[in-house]
Amino acid sequence: MKKYIFLALLTMGVSSCQLVDVLDQKPEFEADLDGAITTPAAVELALNGIYYSLPGNGFNVIFPTVSGSFKAGTMWRQEIVSAGNAVYYSERLLPTLSFSDATEWDADYAVIKNANFLETACNRMSDGEFSGNRRAEVLGEIAYLRALAYFNVLVRYCEFWDMNSEYGVVMRNEAPSVSNALKARSSVADSYQYILDQLEIAIEKAPDWKKLSQASKEAAKALKARVLLYAGKYTEAVAAVNDAIDTNAPLPEANYGDVFDKFSTTKEILFARVFDQKDATNTSTRQQCYGNSPTKKQGYWGPTNEYVELVGDDPRADAIFSKVDSLMDSRSSAVAYNLKSVKKLLNDANDMPVIFSRVSELYLIKAEALYRSGASISEAYAPIRKLRERAGAEIILPANNEELETAIFNEWMLELSFENWHEWFAMIRFAGYTEKPDFTRLLALNKTLREALEKEYEKSEAQGDNYYQRIIDRRIDAIPSSEISSNLECKQNPGY
Repeated sequence: MKKYIFLALLTMGVSSCQLVDVLDQKPEFEADLDGAITTPAAVELALNGIYYSLPGNGFNVIFPTVSGSFKAGTMWRQEIVSAGNAVYYSERLLPTLSFSDATEWDADYAVIKNANFLETACNRMSDGEFSGNRRAEVLGEIAYLRALAYFNVLVRYCEFWDMNSEYGVVMRNEAPSVSNALKARSSVADSYQYILDQLEIAIEKAPDWKKLSQASKEAAKALKARVLLYAGKYTEAVAAVNDAIDTNAPLPEANYGDVFDKFSTTKEILFARVFDQKDATNTSTRQQCYGNSPTKKQGYWGPTNEYVELVGDDPRADAIFSKVDSLMDSRSSAVAYNLKSVKKLLNDANDMPVIFSRVSELYLIKAEALYRSGASISEAYAPIRKLRERAGAEIILPANNEELETAIFNEWMLELSFENWHEWFAMIRFAGYTEKPDFTRLLALNKTLREALEKEYEKSEAQGDNYYQRIIDRRIDAIPSSEISSNLECKQNPGY
């Protein structure tokens, strides 16, 4: 990532390099691309600027990427911390689903806005101005990034499980102006359709996979499979996985830990963003969360006891967990020893990626989609078998559908833990989309939420039922107040 100051100017398209009288400037919702992006070099610079918004700026990225883990009960603030904040106040609120984060919303709509600007600029240019088919490739990358951003909004802030719901995304597919500032939410069905349409463009036009930091046809095919799974289109999801990879073939890495140790060269990570010293100058925050220091002031965030128990003796534990030799509570000066943190999120170079798409996810998508579409136990378990063979984990063919469901759920927890919300969305899907979802698995892992619910039921059954409804409502976050207050056409989610 380079020249971020210039990127912001280029991708926003709201100013030129010349000083102008403020009276000549457009108002907040107006923009003018003329002269802003007119060369292939400017296009590439602006394209880098879109990537830069994923999934937030360098300082804040650490928080939204693991918020789902806190909610799911796989991560917590270490027990030694007696009060206050160890790193950030969200650590106290996320386990009880009491923290709605606008970071993802803002980052995704920044991607969408800048993608719209760049697409308009590219459409004003000809193929002949670019080398080879690079113009088409850029349009393919834009389509992927726009689809990813809208999908992130859909599953974080919208009733993504209900095709009949009116609570979909706010579609902003044109340059912002006064005339379109107020906009109602699209339906969930329309939101899904638009995302899938964008992915078809990406599959057609995006470049072949070259590196994990660039959108590609392969990444688009993988995202398509995920979108179809979340949409409940299970037969189509299986077909999308089969179009993307051969799940009968060996995974790109023979060793699970190498996915993370060799992330700069592995072909298993299809799309990710790396935050190194250039991208996130405040990398000390990441060390404070997941590090291990003689100062006893690193490693404040780690796996919950319940999650450690779930992992058990699975060989992947060595790649998931790291050691925290000693940790001090800054308030009481008490010290705890021999703790665990999350190895996936920090390495010696402090440049671990935020992973958006990985090949092994496709195996899990296929297994879950086959199970939900009524395939045989052996057929649905086959992709799980492949993942467990690679991990060197014990393989036990489920005896019935209940055991199969548990095996698939647990594999999501093991294989993709701490990788951008997979645990939380697995919790939602496997709880079911009935009037009263079954949060047994969530409450088993999230001790804090379970104890809060139990306290409400101790007061009265009615208060307990109300708290359970609160959990149902908070499967998704509130639409940020900044959007609700400035866009009066946008409805808030039920329960907020």
